[in-house]
Parts: sequence; C-alpha cells; structure tokens
Amino acid sequence: MPPARHGRRGLPPQPRPAPPEPAAPAEAGRAEAGPEGQGGRRRRAGQEEVPAEAAAAAEEAAGAEGGHDEGGRRTHPAGHQGARAPGQTDARPAPGRQGREAGRGLVNGSLLALALLAQPTLAQDFNVSATVNRTQITLEEQVVLAVTVSGTSASLPEPKLPPIPNFNIHGAGQSHNFSFVNGVMTNSAEYRYVLVPRFPGRALIGSITATSGGTTRQTAPIEIAVLKHAPAQAAQPPSAPAPPPQQQPLPQAAAPPQRGAPGMPRNSSGFGPDLYVTAEVDKRNPYVNEQVLLTVRFFTAVQLMGNAEWRPPTTQGFLIEDIPPGQPYQAVEHGRRYSVSEIKMALFPAQAGELTIGPSSILCQVQQEMNVDPFSPDFFQRFFSSGLMQVQTKELKTKPIVLRALPTPVDGKPASFTGAVGRLRVSAEADKRSLKVGDALNLTVTVEGTGNLKTLGEPVLPETAEFKRYDTVSTVNLAKDGAGVRGSKVFKTVLVPRASGRLRIPAIPVSYFDPARREYATAETRPLEVEVAPGAAQAPAPAYVASSPQGGATITQLAQDIRHIHGPRRQGPVRWAAALSRSLWLHLLLSALFLLSLGSFLHQQRLLNDPAGARFRQALGKAEARLEQARGSPQEAAGLLSDALSDFLGDKLNCPRSGLTLKQAQGLLRSRFPKMPDGHLDQLKRLWEEIDLSRYAPGASGDAGHIIDGVGELLRALDEAMKR
Repeated sequence: MPPARHGRRGLPPQPRPAPPEPAAPAEAGRAEAGPEGQGGRRRRAGQEEVPAEAAAAAEEAAGAEGGHDEGGRRTHPAGHQGARAPGQTDARPAPGRQGREAGRGLVNGSLLALALLAQPTLAQDFNVSATVNRTQITLEEQVVLAVTVSGTSASLPEPKLPPIPNFNIHGAGQSHNFSFVNGVMTNSAEYRYVLVPRFPGRALIGSITATSGGTTRQTAPIEIAVLKHAPAQAAQPPSAPAPPPQQQPLPQAAAPPQRGAPGMPRNSSGFGPDLYVTAEVDKRNPYVNEQVLLTVRFFTAVQLMGNAEWRPPTTQGFLIEDIPPGQPYQAVEHGRRYSVSEIKMALFPAQAGELTIGPSSILCQVQQEMNVDPFSPDFFQRFFSSGLMQVQTKELKTKPIVLRALPTPVDGKPASFTGAVGRLRVSAEADKRSLKVGDALNLTVTVEGTGNLKTLGEPVLPETAEFKRYDTVSTVNLAKDGAGVRGSKVFKTVLVPRASGRLRIPAIPVSYFDPARREYATAETRPLEVEVAPGAAQAPAPAYVASSPQGGATITQLAQDIRHIHGPRRQGPVRWAAALSRSLWLHLLLSALFLLSLGSFLHQQRLLNDPAGARFRQALGKAEARLEQARGSPQEAAGLLSDALSDFLGDKLNCPRSGLTLKQAQGLLRSRFPKMPDGHLDQLKRLWEEIDLSRYAPGASGDAGHIIDGVGELLRALDEAMKR
C-alpha cells in the first residue's frame, strides 16, 4: 500500500555515489522533514527541473532550520548539530534513500492511524432507542413501535421487549443500514412492531434492553393512553401521522407519479426512476361484501441487496383475503426495462360508506457508490473510501385509495338473502335414499361461486314435520389466483325421519346479489325424495332353562316370558290393609305422573306458542355449550366462537343469525335494551373483530383461551343486562 503511494508521488530512486560515512542523525531527520520529504523537488545532478514555487517552498523550509545553500551545498551556523568542519565532504543521503525514508514515515503514520481507528470498533459500543408514532389512541387504532440499535460494530445485538399485557404485539419487519464515512464505520438496525390495544386505560411500554459482550443498554419507558372513543373536542389526534406521500415536496428532477406511485428521482440518463411502487383497485364503487382486487406493483431497474420487505396497508372496514404472489415479469416503463413483482389482496367492504385503503410501503436496500470529495484534505477518507459502495435503505410508499361502498338495494330483496354478493350456484344430495323411521341421513348442501364465501350464511331449510333437524356444520374450500377468490362452502345437516313412506325434502333456496346485473337472484336445489320404512317392533324376550351338564342336553325354551314366584296369600285384615296401601301409593304415583305430564304439555305448548321467548331463555345455555366445545377443539375454536356469539344474539334479539352484522347487532341491542351499558357494546365490538381476525388471519390474534373467556364473560353480562 505505501509503495503504491510512493509511486504516485513520482519519486523513482536515482543512482548516486554513497558518501564515505553515514549522515548525522540530525541531517537524516532534516531529510525527512525537508522540501523533498514534503513532496517538493529541486534541481540536482541527474534530476529533472522542478517548478519555481516548489523550489521557493524548499528554500523557506531550509531557512527555517537555520541553514542555506551555497553553490548547491548546504551550510549551517556554527555550533549547530550536524555542521561540517571546513573542507569536510557533504554527507546528504541520496535522493533514492530520501524517498524510501519518506515512504517509511507515511507507512508508520498509516499504521498508527489504523490502530487508533480500530479502538472504537473493538469497544463494541452501541446505543438503543425506542419511539412510537403516537401516545394516545382509541381501541380501534394501533401503535407502531420502532426500536433502533446503532453502533460502530459490524454485528449489533437484537432488542428484547418487556412484557406488554395491554397490547397484542405483531412483528412488522426490520431494516439495516451500514455506512463508512471519514474512515468511521456506522451500523444501525431498526425493528418495527405493531401494537394492537386490548382494553382501554393507561398502558406502559417498559424499558427495552439490548445486551452485547456484557454491556446492556436500555430505553426509557413509554406511556400510552388508550381511549374507548376519540375525544369529541379534538379536531385531530394528539400526534398527527406524517402527511401522505403525495403531499410531501418532490425534488426538481423527480419523475411524475404514475398510477398512484409517489415520485422518485430520475437517473442521470433522463429515463424513469431506478425503482418505484404503484397501487390500484379494479373498482372504486363496490357493493357491501363485493370483492375488490387490490394490486401493488414493485418496479425495479437496479440490483437489490437481499429481499425487499412489504408492509401491507391499513384496511379498516374490510375483510381481507391474501392472494399468493405470481412470478415476476419484465416490462418497459418510462423508457427503461423493469423487473415487476405483483402483490394482490382481495378486499370485501364490511359496511357502506367511504372506506380508505391506507398506503402500503416497501423497504429495500440498494448499493450506491460513495460520494467522495477529491479535494478533501482528509487523507484517510480518500484512502478508505476509494472504490467503496454504500448500502442505502429506501422506503417506497403508495398513495391512499378511497372507495365508496354501496349498500345492496332494499327493493326486491328476497327473504332468503343472507348478504352474499357475487354469482352462486347451489346443489344438494342425501347420503341415503332408503332408510327406516328413526334412522339418520346426512343432507349436504354445496354453494359454489365467487365472492366472500366465508361469511356466507347457512341456507334456510324449509320447515317440515316429517323430519327432525339437527345443527348444521359448515366447511369452506377456497381457491385463490390472480383473478381473485372463488370456491365452495359445504353445509351438512342431520335429518331423522319421523314417519314412514315416500318423504320429500323440498328445494332449498340460496339468494344473492349479482353486482354485474345489479339485481338479486335466487338459486335452488332440486327436491329430493327418500323411502322410509316403518321401524322394527320390539319382540318379547323368550325365557330359557338349562339342563344338567351330565345329560348333555341342549338349552330348551320353556316360555315366552318370566314365570313369577308367588308367595302365600295373606288372609283377613292384613290383606285388605296391604291392598289399600298399595292402592294409595299407586294413586299418588299416577297423580304425580299426571301433573308432570300436564306441566310438560303446557311447557311445550308455551314453547310452540312463544318460540321467541323460548329462544330468549335458552340462548345462554346453548352458547355456553358451544364455548365448552371450543375449548376442546382449538383448531375449530374460531368458527365455534363465531357461531356461539351469532346464535346468542340471534336468539336474544329474535332475528336470523345468518347475515347478522356487528353494526346491526349493536343497533338492535341499543333500541331494544336502552339501559344496555356502552361498555358491553364496546366489548362486543372488540371480541367480534378478534374472532374475525382469528378466523380469517390465523395466528394474528391472541390466545384462543383468552378469547373464549372473554366471550363467556360478555355473554353472561349481556344476559344479565337484558333481564333488567
């Protein structure tokens, strides 16, 4: 390394006779610090001409040491160390030796500087900090926690979060940044977490720690206020989020946004940007529960360092289905060829009105050559930065997209409509076509088509007295591709015939709204017929007696019933008293049976005459049975919890549970039970959303046992409030 710099200085060794004796130490020292040691040049025998400015500088340096040249020789004042006696030969070292001595000095200086620069790196010094995007939120909002670990070491410790019981914590990715400026290495890593509040109140994020080599750093605690509702007097949240990307000023040499992409600086060639991101939807005015396809495209014209990280948008008011990504492809945009990656999501508006799809962002790392000032006097910056590449982290954001969801029309809505939007077809089949009275058959109803099949309500089976009907179990099979979500939902119901003969299962209707035609449609199954034979009568059990084993005879049937052994008959008053006692007990028993039968009959008549009251009284017991079933089936807990909550509300409010939405349930509870506490309604909304999250985004919600306990407490609280 130093020899190369010596070569750039242009000081090749020149042949010159060596002096008869070595130079004095002081003379050698002046050779290193003199004009030639500083890079200047003088005219000497066998050397080239040098500029006048360099020669003048050399003369000034020599004069500062108290000596001057006379006829090409150097003289010193008397008494100066290294002065020559009269007639003594000049003892200056050769020019080649001077160059080597100067290069050796630079090498020693470089090594010393490297050792000094290495000390901070070996010290493993680092810092950790934490920030949040807001310190006051409502139960419907979220907090983004950013933890940054920075230092001068190539490897940094990972932060450790303390327990935060007030929030559900979801990892949102991490990013790294590495730079080398002025010979100093700087490394930083940022970890992002999304905190979802669980209940209102003041929450504390404790100190976040990071440990490396026995050294521990920690952040200051952060306090967050979680409110039930947004303050009415506040025009905006206390900590307003950053303005959307389109509101931020763009550089003068920025590319115009295309299809919702924020501007990115163009390259020097005048073509499109190196990388950018766009977002678009296939419809702006969907109906409630109609499928909306969101497509995010990431355009890259440069090589990335590692994989890019995508952060999905906030989608309040939508149900979401992720679609598997397709293969990247090539496209020409803005005069450049890009590699394009697509990310798609199927969104289903859950309510009418204006809904916003928030900005999504992509974090990626690209390589850029370090910008070094060629005139900088810093030797080490030029030495270390020459030819190095700098890794930069870029965050690309899309613009928010506003949709206006339309409610389905009221006119022409069929009675069997449960909220399905799309195009559906339905079929039905029975696993048996012939059976006996009391036997069971499985009726399978399959609904196929496009749209949000997960929220499709149970088909309404026509009421018939010929069959006893049991609960229905449903399963969903979905297929996802670039065109969206389609699939089928299967409903299985157990039917038990009550009479014999040729029984008919009527056609089962399934109504839906067709957004393409903007009208309701009804699909029906074909009627099914089954042959039911009378049940087998119970024959009396025959009596048998066995002969002696020695006789070897077989068992012989003696009679068709048991022969009772009668004791001696009682005589006189004792017999009459016993008969009277038996008669009295018999009359009491018959009276009790009559009263029980009468009570049961009246109860059944009451249930038949008041089915709404029966549903109201039995709602809590049925729901608690579902909760116990959910505890024993963790994989099916989300569906069972949803059924328990929907059945309870449907029975209490005397309305069909199929198609019952959260907004409808809250409205009915407020109108029919004016004294219903607001806290119960808030808890209902939170648990409803947690159940939906666990059903449609497995693993994103909290512990299933915690949700089951919360639903049980809520149902008991609602039941108690409805009795007041």
